[in-house]
Amino acid sequence: MIAPDGLPWGRLKQPDRLSCGAAVLVVARMLSDEVYAGRVLPRFAEEVLATHRQVVGWWPRALGTPPWALLRHLPGRHRLARADFAEVLDAAGHDPVPVYVGNRVLPRHVVLVVAAAHGTWVVYDPARGGLVTVDAEQAAQDRLPFGRWHRAWFALLPRATPGDAPGATPRTR
Repeated sequence: MIAPDGLPWGRLKQPDRLSCGAAVLVVARMLSDEVYAGRVLPRFAEEVLATHRQVVGWWPRALGTPPWALLRHLPGRHRLARADFAEVLDAAGHDPVPVYVGNRVLPRHVVLVVAAAHGTWVVYDPARGGLVTVDAEQAAQDRLPFGRWHRAWFALLPRATPGDAPGATPRTR
């Protein structure tokens, strides 16, 4: 697995307004597979657009990437859950966590919590091609730093797999 500080975040900007979910998926794969990361890094934009076409299927492209498409294609097993700050923080200490963010009406953007540091989420924002931090207060007050998308809606949390100890933090395998 590649450490979050091992990627050139400034080069990982989504290539269009509709591909944030695919960019998150590509980066999650890059973090879990060093060979894949080395292969796609020079052609990140092409990989994101190809991934978007592959994962959305019949879904209208203008609506972005639906959560069920990410659930099917993320490395490991995940479940859709409310974006509880503490639960995402705990999971992100072990695996990247996609989070759908939006305004008070609907989710419209996908980001990837790539680490947990000092009680904050360390988040890859594909719209800016960089990392930002989010603390519990920002999340509780719907003041997320993602442009007009300031509210966390739901997260795709890693599932525990058979063989994990009861009460253990879920891991992807």
